[in-house]
Amino acid sequence: MRTLIFGLGFIATHIAIKLSESSDVTVTYRSLTPVKKVYASILEGRARLIKVDPVKDELVDLVSSADAVVNAVGALSGNLRMAHVDVPRSIASAMAKAGSGGTLIHISASNALGPRGSLVREEERHCEGARPSNEFEETKCEGERVVFEEAGRGGYPFAVLRPTLVYGRYAAHSEWGLMYRAAKVGFIPKIGVRVSAVSAVDLAAAVDALIRAKPRGLYMYLTECEPVPVESFISIMAAALGSRRIAVPMPARLAMLALPGSVRRLAKYAGVRYDCSSTRRLLGSVGFREDEVAGNALFLRRLEEAGVGLD
Repeated sequence: MRTLIFGLGFIATHIAIKLSESSDVTVTYRSLTPVKKVYASILEGRARLIKVDPVKDELVDLVSSADAVVNAVGALSGNLRMAHVDVPRSIASAMAKAGSGGTLIHISASNALGPRGSLVREEERHCEGARPSNEFEETKCEGERVVFEEAGRGGYPFAVLRPTLVYGRYAAHSEWGLMYRAAKVGFIPKIGVRVSAVSAVDLAAAVDALIRAKPRGLYMYLTECEPVPVESFISIMAAALGSRRIAVPMPARLAMLALPGSVRRLAKYAGVRYDCSSTRRLLGSVGFREDEVAGNALFLRRLEEAGVGLD
């Protein structure tokens, strides 16, 4: 089995580690930031890394040699259209041109359709009822549509995964950096907000299972059944760091003001539950992985001690 993963981020790193157990894995990157150099070192001996621009470079030969292709490219800010629409279009159309019959797994996001109530299930028809409220949501749904169009034209197996908040020991986005800094001083803001989440370990297991299943046109939410209190992430990190913990009640709106803008716009999804039925069918029972959160605190401390800034 040969697997090609586009994007060298923390999610791709977890996926590559899992798939390397049974597959020859290649991971692409456009540039090596300091954090991505750390990911590259983690994957040494597990995966081959190659520099590829998935929009500008010719991909047909590259995807034709893979039995499975995983698109893990995503962004919270910057050129969202390129990351969420142009990249999947380039990958999916190259697979259609290659005619290899490989399987494509496209990583999207749980909020791809915009706000849809307090309990969200898969729509009956793909992207039906989408109500995007910002560019992130609009481009995520459009990217999914592109995958459906190109994969339908190419006739190859494919699936779209919509994970909720993804956490894991190699997470290095700004929101995890904020939680880490709070955990270092033992400041646990009790804001009474729960978020739907899924570990990168279980996301990787889902990708592995779908590659083996070779579905045709599957789209599903990937989530743990029980939402997690936001303060649990910080409390677990603090315990892993050996910090003395002080819980401080705080209005949720005030706490959200401390978040970067790219994360703050997701605040409207706090308290939203996503149906976990599809996740259960694919993976069985999936629960909160405290060890991944604790490991993340130690990883972020490692980055801090090495002077590596977060992505």
